[in-house]
Amino acid sequence: MQRVKNVDYDEDELYDDDEEYGADPEESYSQEDRDNFAALIPVVRAELEEAGSRASNKEIQNALWNYYWDVGKSDAEASAAAADGEKQEKPKSKFDQAAERSARDIADDFEDAASMLLSMAWFRDVPWILPPGRQDYLVPATPISRPRLLGGSSKLAKLAEERRKKAAAASAEGSVANGALSSLDRLTKPKDFKENEAPSAVAEPRKYPVRKKREPTPPPAEESPPPPPAEPEQEKPDLRASPTAFARTLSASPNQDILPAATTLSELLGSGQSEDPFQGPSPDDTLISHLYNTGPTKPKQTANGLTKKTEALKLDSAPPQPKLRSKGLDVPKLWAEEKAKRKPSAAFVVVGHVDHGKSTLMGRLLLDVGAVSQRDIDKYQRQASELGKASFALAWVMDTSTEERERGVTFDFAQHHFSTPKADFTILDAPGHRDFVPNMIGGASMADMAVLVVDANQLDSGMKGQTREHILLAKAVGLKKVVVAVNKLDAARPAWSQQLFESVQIDIRKLLAESGFADEDIKFVPCSGLSGANVVNQPKASSPAAWVPKAHFTLLQTLERSIPPTKPTTQETIKQPLRMQIIDVFRGSVTNPLSVAGRISSGNVQNGDVVTTQPSGEKAAIKGLEVSDEPREFAVAGQICTLHLSEIEAQHLRSGDVLCSSQHPVRVARGFTALIELLDSLLPQPVDVHLGRLHAPGTISQLIETVDGRGEQLKRRPRLLKAGQRARVRISFEEGVPLAVGEKIVVRSAGVTAAYGTVE
Repeated sequence: MQRVKNVDYDEDELYDDDEEYGADPEESYSQEDRDNFAALIPVVRAELEEAGSRASNKEIQNALWNYYWDVGKSDAEASAAAADGEKQEKPKSKFDQAAERSARDIADDFEDAASMLLSMAWFRDVPWILPPGRQDYLVPATPISRPRLLGGSSKLAKLAEERRKKAAAASAEGSVANGALSSLDRLTKPKDFKENEAPSAVAEPRKYPVRKKREPTPPPAEESPPPPPAEPEQEKPDLRASPTAFARTLSASPNQDILPAATTLSELLGSGQSEDPFQGPSPDDTLISHLYNTGPTKPKQTANGLTKKTEALKLDSAPPQPKLRSKGLDVPKLWAEEKAKRKPSAAFVVVGHVDHGKSTLMGRLLLDVGAVSQRDIDKYQRQASELGKASFALAWVMDTSTEERERGVTFDFAQHHFSTPKADFTILDAPGHRDFVPNMIGGASMADMAVLVVDANQLDSGMKGQTREHILLAKAVGLKKVVVAVNKLDAARPAWSQQLFESVQIDIRKLLAESGFADEDIKFVPCSGLSGANVVNQPKASSPAAWVPKAHFTLLQTLERSIPPTKPTTQETIKQPLRMQIIDVFRGSVTNPLSVAGRISSGNVQNGDVVTTQPSGEKAAIKGLEVSDEPREFAVAGQICTLHLSEIEAQHLRSGDVLCSSQHPVRVARGFTALIELLDSLLPQPVDVHLGRLHAPGTISQLIETVDGRGEQLKRRPRLLKAGQRARVRISFEEGVPLAVGEKIVVRSAGVTAAYGTVE
């Protein structure tokens, strides 16, 4: 591959190696060149004399030769060469002369030393230089030529000098004298050009004055929008009464031409100096003060001496809306009077391992009792079939969110109310997945009893999964009664196997007894949520479940028989200060834009009451309340209700906050002492504390002591707490938490329930 570009050169441009470098150019001049020199040198010299310059014949000859007989360019070149010569002839400064002398001295010393060395080397082998007996050195009579440094002018230096001269002369081109043209200029002229004719004068281009550059116009400033037109002032009605005839007489300006001179009131009445008649309130002011109960006011003196009293009317602002006022109902007395008409009520939480059929069983219960219409179930059936989950139609009664329906897993506990001729119930369907245990704790804290759903065909998976933990958590929040629904017996092999039901009953009863549940508080129900057998209606005698009605009640009957009895201290609990933990905050409707739901643990509340929310400390008014989805005038302890609030912003309300009485608010603490029972080992370490719906990060700051079953001290300040022990510990929070003595707490660490206890 050739990297050098091919360039075609003319023969004249090539350098001939045989050409003698540095030969005398005059020997190479032809006869024609000498004739041109003889004809053009006088012309150039005449031009130079007119311009006031001088040049030698040699300089003019070199200029003509270099510029190919161009008289104008030669004139400029010769003039430049002459100027250079004049510059060289200028006297040198003292500094330059001193520098030259110094350079000459150094060169002479160097030449002398070099000459001596050369002579010694020249006569080195001559025997008569140092004859015996003589120690003289031989001094040559004729000085030897001193060696000179190599260098001098070269072809490249000459070409560089000529190039420099050409560049200097390019700026001063002249015209050809006497109309003579060189051979090169003849080639550049057009054909119709006549050599003898004088060149016509070329008109110089017209020069125009340089116009100054205009500064760029700045962008127009953004015009501010015109101010909105001023709203026309609304004319206010003049409420002042028209003056009386006597007042008009006093204030009118009499015509001097007709009426006599005005007489003062003092002169007319004949009394002495009287007070200013406008000093006190006018009759109109007195009337307005009486009508609007504004009280006596100091009159405002105007420019004309009249008083204005418009502040009392406040026409510019609308009258403030009256705040909600409580009716002042005697709630404990009304509650006692309605006791005979009231049915027993209870709330139960549905717990158990995931996929054991909790939501489906509750959907079947609501359908059979009439709380849900068959039309809704058919709609859910169609929607579930489109997603390929036809068996989840009943579960969608409780799982109302889109994500729960798509995944087939309950995330948060759901509420649903239903009534029977014997009792009122509230269902709290808790999630069974281990990731949603905090939500299960929040639902269990609102319940009166628990319904444990187990799959008869997958008991082992439930025992290893959340069945055991849910039983412990139900006990931790204070539940005592448990109804065990042995589900999916219709899918057993064989179907409705009584032997399978009895084996499940033995294992679950043992686990409940280990967790602290009494045997008389445990009831078992064989059922099937998908088919509805023994949920509300007993199975047929001809079905494989014919043995069930002989020994067991239906699930609904068992729930009605398991309602905890009313405590004898209910009246005292109702009279205590209000305490209600917020379970959910939501926006209800247009008329009720902000609502909260929860269970009242103590006290009572009625429409119009002013309550305080902790820990924010903000106050709110009860605009309305509902119990079991029905409007009520009041609600008492033990009821799950919905309160519609006003005069508070949603940002001050969160799940886990406490609504309390404004006169006796609940304490907000950063630490508390608790008596706990250990399910796992604990150290002074960070933990998650669950107080009902409230989930707060905390730290076990101190292990105070271990105690026995009676609460007596066993060991003071232990280093480690082990499973099965009872201990008193100190727990602290980073932020304040609303707390009350006697509340149930659950302590979890790393996703595992480690302890449960009571706030002391």
